[in-house]
Amino acid sequence: MGDDRKIYVVSLGCAKNLVDTEHMMGVLAKEGYSVVMRPEEAQIALVNTCGFLEEAVEEAIEVILDIARHKEKGSLKRLVVAGCMVQRYGYKLKKELPEVDAWLGSAQIPRLLKAIAQPGTFYIERPLYLPDHQVPRIRATPPYLAYLRISDGCSNRCTFCMIPKLRGPHRSRTLDSLIQEAAWMATEGVKELNLVGQDITAYGRDLGRGYGLVQLVQELEKIEGIEWIRLLYANPEGITEKILDHLEGSKK
Repeated sequence: MGDDRKIYVVSLGCAKNLVDTEHMMGVLAKEGYSVVMRPEEAQIALVNTCGFLEEAVEEAIEVILDIARHKEKGSLKRLVVAGCMVQRYGYKLKKELPEVDAWLGSAQIPRLLKAIAQPGTFYIERPLYLPDHQVPRIRATPPYLAYLRISDGCSNRCTFCMIPKLRGPHRSRTLDSLIQEAAWMATEGVKELNLVGQDITAYGRDLGRGYGLVQLVQELEKIEGIEWIRLLYANPEGITEKILDHLEGSKK
């Protein structure tokens, strides 16, 4: 493996963003890149940002500038920034942060390799991509715990929230894809599954196949080795008696 394929990765923000980062690392590893633990060891740096709160944006800028210093005094040659901050502020970031070599908005994982290979690129559009179980992934969580992203985006359009702008419309993964990934996680030693999405109570509505969150949980409970299932990011408006009844009776 060439020395110019060592990459340092930083994931900021929520667990859903971490899943994106894990997929990015999987894609990079498949193409022969080696993820290193310190920026001074890398030739490429990738920062996956959060842009939901001002504090998160400030943190992202601090991290980006700190890593950029290694371009002056170390072996770092390229800095790529991705994620919600890019989606929120768009092309104005090029002027504000000239230290960055390439930019990726939300849900731009398929363009990651091009962004690394072509300095000056800026990929941003309405987020519609949703990786499934076939997209490579390297989990960054402890061996016994994993995040299973069942959907992405949100279509509620609340006046106080910019999630639809940052993450796109609500879109669910298929039941079969999720079961396959969860079963693979179980073989890897995962005991605790954390179901994540911008609004997991809306799971399945967009697929038109007659199943939803309860049906998904019922199928996940059948997987040998999975002992604990947690539901994160549930919109209270979507909590039904059916969901509550199942949680009350479930052993997992």
